[in-house]
Amino acid sequence: MLVIIIICIPISLGAQTADEWFAKGLDAFRWQKNADAAAFFGKAGEIDPGNDEYFLYLGICFHEIKRFEDAEEAYTGGIALSGPQKDSLLFRRGNLRWVRGNLEGALEDYTRVVDAGGSYTPSALLNRANLELVGEKHLAALEDYENYLVMEPNAPDRETIEKIIALLSEDIEAARSAEARRLAEEARKAEEQARREALMREVLDSLSDSGDDTTSVSAGTEDIRKEFEDSLLED
Repeated sequence: MLVIIIICIPISLGAQTADEWFAKGLDAFRWQKNADAAAFFGKAGEIDPGNDEYFLYLGICFHEIKRFEDAEEAYTGGIALSGPQKDSLLFRRGNLRWVRGNLEGALEDYTRVVDAGGSYTPSALLNRANLELVGEKHLAALEDYENYLVMEPNAPDRETIEKIIALLSEDIEAARSAEARRLAEEARKAEEQARREALMREVLDSLSDSGDDTTSVSAGTEDIRKEFEDSLLED
C-alpha cells in the first residue's frame, strides 16, 4: 500500500499540459460546474495562449456564471488571435454585449460575422435583425430578416419572421407615404409663399412707378391756410 501511495503522488502532482487542463475543463463543463471549468480553461490558456478555443470556452463559462466583464475579456483575447474560432467568439461577444446594454458593440460584432460569410452568418443575421428591430431601424431589420430566410429557408421560426416582415413592410410603406405627403405639403407652402412674395413685389413696383403722377395728401394745404388767415383779417 505504501508503495502504491508513493508512486501515485508524483503522478497527481506532476505538471499537466494545456490539453489535459482543457479536458478537465470540458468534463466540468458537461456537468455544468462552470466555475471549476473556467479555472481549468484558464490554466490551459496560460500554458498555450495561442489557442483561441480555450478562450472561447473560458468566455462561455464566465458568461454562464454572470462574470460578464471577465467573459468579454476572454472573448476579446480569443478574437485577437484570429484563429478558427473567431466567428464563434465574435458572435458570442455580440450576445454578451447585447446583454450588457452595449447595443452598438453588439451590432458591430454581428456585422463582422456576417461580412466574414462563415457558418455563423445566418445566426448573426437573425440576431442583428432582432437588434435593429429593437433600435427601430426598420429598413435594415427587414433586409436582414429577408436575407436570413434566404439562407435558412427551413428555419423553424420562419412563420414568425414572415409575420414580422409583413408588419415591417406595412410600417415602412406607411412611413414613406407620410413622408411623401409631408414633402408635398412643404412644396405647396413654399409655392404659396413664393406666389405671395411675387404679388407683393408687383404691387410695390406698381406703386413706385406711379409715384410721380400721384398727388400728395398734403398738396394745397398752404393755400387753404392762407385763405383762412386772409378771411380772418377781413373780418
